[in-house]
Amino acid sequence: MQALIVSNVLLWCLLIALAFAVMGLVRQIGILHGRIAPAGALMLDKGVAVNEPAPKVTAADRDGRPVNFGYAGDKGQLLFFLSPTCPICKSLLPAIKSIAREQAERLEVIYVSDGDLEAQRKLITEFKLEGARYVVGPEVGMTYQIGKLPYAALIDSSGTLRAKGLVNSREHLDSLFEVEHLGSATLQDYLHRDHVHTHAPQQ
Repeated sequence: MQALIVSNVLLWCLLIALAFAVMGLVRQIGILHGRIAPAGALMLDKGVAVNEPAPKVTAADRDGRPVNFGYAGDKGQLLFFLSPTCPICKSLLPAIKSIAREQAERLEVIYVSDGDLEAQRKLITEFKLEGARYVVGPEVGMTYQIGKLPYAALIDSSGTLRAKGLVNSREHLDSLFEVEHLGSATLQDYLHRDHVHTHAPQQ
């Protein structure tokens, strides 16, 4: 009987110790999460460099009208590369449409895809993109060396590529505009540069 009581006491002590250990781990995870800033859109080291003239290419939209990419104009351009078979691409379409409305005065949003035309039509109908500039064909993706989706490129009105990268969330899309204002190639580069500057030895 006494042995059973002792074993129960030891078991409770072990459970309490384990609970404290778990609480400590949760606290450490919270601290780490707070220190890690959002990564922003991931820019793959392919194609033209950010803050350089964007590649110039002309392609027809789905109605046969020519669309110029990378040329200077009255507005900047946000190119959103997508596919009807890409679930993340579809999940971002409401955010892209919101950006198109919010920044209509300074920015033209152009959807760029490739592949089956019937699938493209279904996507356009489902997300009410009938009035949007929508290009179907490989030319633009090949020119901008797009290998993974969803991908976005931000070009200013002078024809300069201001930001680009894989975008998996609205935060990633917003980061493209943040780096445009910060004058950095990517949000990661800006954070790294700021970190190096902050921790530079004092003279």
